[in-house]
Amino acid sequence: MLKTKIIAADLQNLTDARYFAAWLVDYMSFNLSEESANLSKIKEMMDWVEGPIFSAQYTGSEDLQNIEAQLEALSINHLILGPFANENIINSDWQVTKTILLDDDIRELAFDRTYIAQSTVAFSEFSQKKLDTLKKLCNSHSIYLDCGFSSTDIHSILNVGITGLVLRGSEEEKVGVKSYENLDEILEALED
Repeated sequence: MLKTKIIAADLQNLTDARYFAAWLVDYMSFNLSEESANLSKIKEMMDWVEGPIFSAQYTGSEDLQNIEAQLEALSINHLILGPFANENIINSDWQVTKTILLDDDIRELAFDRTYIAQSTVAFSEFSQKKLDTLKKLCNSHSIYLDCGFSSTDIHSILNVGITGLVLRGSEEEKVGVKSYENLDEILEALED
């Protein structure tokens, strides 16, 4: 069991899906905002693993009918929306996690929503102001952190009070072959 919840985002291959499933992550998310999103490949990955909640990632500028058709085809009802998403696309039947940019000034957030606080700055380089902002958000909202970090940052990250972390899948070196050394170190540091 891990010390915090995990969203495995940007999954692109079965190797990633099986890897994250073995670590019992809470969410597996597929980027469906790309024109090249292969629904049959995503469905195949979903069929191979059990346990996590499956999510669809969108920038939020996509056509609502296209989103609805993809979600129905994959039987997904959890969305991760980008920071510039049009909130009008949200259907009340969907569970939504909204991305906010930690590098920007953050306006008032809805209390009934989960957020991903995303930063282009690595956690080890956060200013005190950025850390204070993140702590304040964590005190009033369910917040997943999405930024660069290493296994040595885990203790400090958990002390901020986050709900969870976002880890990302990536391309395979070749089919079925991939190094997970960095992710292994992070996930081992998160083990109870």
